[in-house]
Amino acid sequence: MILRRLREHVRQENWLAVILELVVVIVGLFLAFQLDRWYETQRIKSDQHVHLGSLAEDFTENEARLTSAINRAELKMAAAITLRGEIRKNSPDLSVTELSQLVAQTTFLPTYHAVDVTYRNLISGGALVNLPNSELRTELAEFYAAYELTKLIQNTHELQYVTIWQQYALNSLDYAAVTRVANGGRQYTALQPYLDPELILSAMKTKQFENVIVIQWESAEDLVNNWSKLLERSMRIQAIISAQN
Repeated sequence: MILRRLREHVRQENWLAVILELVVVIVGLFLAFQLDRWYETQRIKSDQHVHLGSLAEDFTENEARLTSAINRAELKMAAAITLRGEIRKNSPDLSVTELSQLVAQTTFLPTYHAVDVTYRNLISGGALVNLPNSELRTELAEFYAAYELTKLIQNTHELQYVTIWQQYALNSLDYAAVTRVANGGRQYTALQPYLDPELILSAMKTKQFENVIVIQWESAEDLVNNWSKLLERSMRIQAIISAQN
């Protein structure tokens, strides 16, 4: 219709009308383009709000998981320190049951598993670049890169547990007593330990026993240091997200 009017104006050499028609077309296209951009901007802002909310939930959970893992590892370290103090005495002040419980606490294998659902979705959907803060994108990338290292450390300590601790306990201790007594705060009834006082008391007099306990302490300290750095990153991410809302 517009083209037909333009042809008619050109045929009549009505150049003012031609110019007016072209202006109307250009203005219409400009307004349509601007409206499309406005809708796209609003959609991106809405998506950003949803993504930031999901990230906030993920990192609230990450903070809780890291705090719990650190607390459990610190309990393991405290048990190792107490146990080493008992080793140094001529005769332990604690009972065989209490000593066995301390050993059981040093065998805890606390682990941390990160919540990464939102981040993986942002990566796979190509929406990460739409996050409004470049610092947030950097912190997220560094957090999950550091988490990959954390998984390697945890796997190393699990392997160490199997190759060093379990082998030692099987050969030198009442395995049921030092792994099943109040392990993780639960009481096991299926395998009640047969407490042989001579086993743990004799073992405590050896350097090998002390070395194994020290290794357990070092493993826990290594994890606490690693998780504490992750916790700091998690809290920075939460602060950035909070500032965006």
